[in-house]
Amino acid sequence: MSAQNTGQRYPFIDLLKVILTVGIVLRHATLAGVAGRSRAFDLFSLGVESVTEVCVPLFFILSGFLYFRNVPARPGAGYFWDKTRRRVTSLLVPYLIANVVAFVLYWLAHRFAPGMLSGFLGDDWRNPLFIFVTGPVNLSLWFIRDLIIACLLAPLFYLFVRYTRIWGIIALGVVWFAVDSSPLYNFWFAIGAWAAVCQGERTGRFLDSVRCKVPLDAAAWCFFIYLYHYIPAISFKKLLVAAVEPQSFFALAGTYLATALLTLGLVTGVYWLLKKTAPRLTGVLVGGKI
Repeated sequence: MSAQNTGQRYPFIDLLKVILTVGIVLRHATLAGVAGRSRAFDLFSLGVESVTEVCVPLFFILSGFLYFRNVPARPGAGYFWDKTRRRVTSLLVPYLIANVVAFVLYWLAHRFAPGMLSGFLGDDWRNPLFIFVTGPVNLSLWFIRDLIIACLLAPLFYLFVRYTRIWGIIALGVVWFAVDSSPLYNFWFAIGAWAAVCQGERTGRFLDSVRCKVPLDAAAWCFFIYLYHYIPAISFKKLLVAAVEPQSFFALAGTYLATALLTLGLVTGVYWLLKKTAPRLTGVLVGGKI
């Protein structure tokens, strides 16, 4: 079945999102700058960072594919307007809410526990324009911000991959690898767009052929974790380092893994509680993914 002609759910993509989301949490649970160091743990951390380096690029690829998977042969302005309108609900509103929550948490921490989040944002969170310029307030949401920009530029991405095909992707990749200032989403989002626009049938058959089982709300859970994990991860790592004062490899590794597990546990617990008690609110928070 063609990926261009269906809005079906692909369980394999949901499974990838779960794996990548856990990878993002592991990446942000790192103890760099807040704990002692050991050579063995530095190598361990480097290994984790190297593996999880692929998470955000893969998220951009998936986003590009999912945006264009049902694109018609000749999309008009109405197609892109409808997509943009939907992204307001699915991306922009959750992005703004998550940043407001982050702002409130930073304010509370600054007032009642100034050492809890110090060293991660300074006083930039006070700047009203920070969320739109050099931020966002919730630093991990730079991906969502750039994804919103990519979606606004979707007609250009479509024309680019439609007429340059694989050669345009290769050229954009060369630019991305050669120019550090090149926006990350350009290359990776374009790969996803190319997979949908130029390889829709083949990509759709591959995704259909991969059999796996994931919960129906896996995408919603992943999005909620991504939106709200960053500040808990910072808080847990600081609390655990202060309590344990890890120095050896095993103490550092245990503190690191405990930070990741506690973060996942807390945010998952909040998600399930909200889903059970306030499903409408939860739907808004995750952009209508449930």
